[in-house]
Amino acid sequence: MNYTLPVAPYESPRPRRRRFPVLFFVPFLIVGFMLFGVSYLAFPEPDVEVQPGVGVTKAGGREIVLVPYARHGVRGMFQLIFRDMFQVRLAAADAGTGEVLWDTQLSDELIWEASVLAAGERYVYLATDSGLTVLDVRDGSLVDGLPSPLVAARSAYGYDAQNRQIMALNTQGAVLAIRLDALSAAPAEPQAAAAWAQTLSAERHIASPPSAIAAEATLAAGERLKLHQLALGSVLVRVAADGKETPVNGTVFHRAAIVVDGPAAAGGQYALIKHSASVNDTSTVLTAVSLETGTVTGSLTIGAPERAVALPNGMTAVVTDSGFATVGTDGRVTALPIGATDFFGN
Repeated sequence: MNYTLPVAPYESPRPRRRRFPVLFFVPFLIVGFMLFGVSYLAFPEPDVEVQPGVGVTKAGGREIVLVPYARHGVRGMFQLIFRDMFQVRLAAADAGTGEVLWDTQLSDELIWEASVLAAGERYVYLATDSGLTVLDVRDGSLVDGLPSPLVAARSAYGYDAQNRQIMALNTQGAVLAIRLDALSAAPAEPQAAAAWAQTLSAERHIASPPSAIAAEATLAAGERLKLHQLALGSVLVRVAADGKETPVNGTVFHRAAIVVDGPAAAGGQYALIKHSASVNDTSTVLTAVSLETGTVTGSLTIGAPERAVALPNGMTAVVTDSGFATVGTDGRVTALPIGATDFFGN
């Protein structure tokens, strides 16, 4: 009997796949790291300058501070390519926790300002160099649907706090009124229109806000807070209606001033003092002093105060030239970050 051995079918050899060596990508990785990683470490943080038109509101059970600020510069090659060199932004922060709820870019122009006119539970109204801008309080998104044509100038807008409405000047010279948390406009009442026509303008320069610091501050019942000058520095004293002075405590403050419209002026129990860290250290410090016990309850090195805003919950937001801080009902002073970004510039 003959046997035939099975023969395996012929298979042509498969072509070998060419594999790129890992080392091929090393130069690209090094160049990428040099461009994006090293440049990020080498570039300084952008300059942040808080603009004076700060606002406050209450929404979703939170006390919210609204801070317009300018951000000049970028950090690293990625931001240089994909982010604007000059930005004006509006940040919303929870005054109680310090959490930044949202941070929205408003402009990419070098010289451009925005100020908060008013804020409700739905919308934030801004007077800007481009006209009236409205944002959603919940997420900071820009809102469309404003009446037009309106004047493209900050000085063409104001807020009627008594009637809770935004006053706006249109390009025909008519004064319009926009109810808080609404977008539609209607002609203002004749009497109000006549009064606001003397205030609103397309060309008038907006006056700088009053200084946030002074040598004295007014308390209730005719009392005053005053800094009594010594040979080196000054001490805080309380001046009664009859002129009698009582030292609050014996702490000597150097190059000091009282933050007006702060916790004491708002009816609280604390005075807020701006002063130098020491006679030889000119860095600016904010210190809270209890008017009842005279003890220092909080102190923080921070920028020069620009404005103090009393919040409905008894806290105070102190806006500085580079950020802001809050003074709690317990007298603690806490810095809240504004303008901080990640690697991508977000």
